[in-house]
Amino acid sequence: MPFHVEIRRSHRRAWAFNLNEERLRAAVVEPWRQGRPLELGDREWKPQESTLRVLEGPELRPQDLAFGQGWHNAERSAEEATARILSRAASEASAVAILAQTADGQRTVADAVGQLGVRTVDWVALRSRLVAAQAPAGQRAPDGMEIVAVVLVVERPEPTASWLFEAGVALGALGGRAIVAQLGDGRPPPQLRDFDVVQLDPGQPELPHALAERLRQVSGAFR
Repeated sequence: MPFHVEIRRSHRRAWAFNLNEERLRAAVVEPWRQGRPLELGDREWKPQESTLRVLEGPELRPQDLAFGQGWHNAERSAEEATARILSRAASEASAVAILAQTADGQRTVADAVGQLGVRTVDWVALRSRLVAAQAPAGQRAPDGMEIVAVVLVVERPEPTASWLFEAGVALGALGGRAIVAQLGDGRPPPQLRDFDVVQLDPGQPELPHALAERLRQVSGAFR
């Protein structure tokens, strides 16, 4: 099914009809999601000042678009898809950064996040890229990926000084979107005991669900 688009600002409107998903994503959804101006109907539209609607339905023929009746006919034959399209685009662009004490811990949490359909990135690599690009930490990586949360994976009661330093940087960058996760039934190190620690059992199939619930609480990205 093709897509039909309307952008409105005050009394001004512009339409695009019969867009395939690739064209919709490139020309409308990604600029809109990232807050960038986009062009439609020989005019530039700023997302902050405009309203977007996306409909999905049958292709409109030339006679359906004649006499300015295109949008009216689209509303009659197509279904509302705005929220679904924008939500899916945001989810696909979202990523969770992981800072674990060991490679095993990194893999365990990355596998759990992957089961939620979300990409993961290593925190240290992300921090290096953000610094190099002089981008605000915790907002958007240089490739447009949005970091919605960082998971600090605790496995040992006495982490190294370098891990604690990186954990402090992550907490400072992400603030309330930083999750302290204890793998196993041990206690977190004293430096992190004041945080709301989520206990994760690496041997239980419920691990992704427990992590998803905390991700919902801190980021809202998985609603």
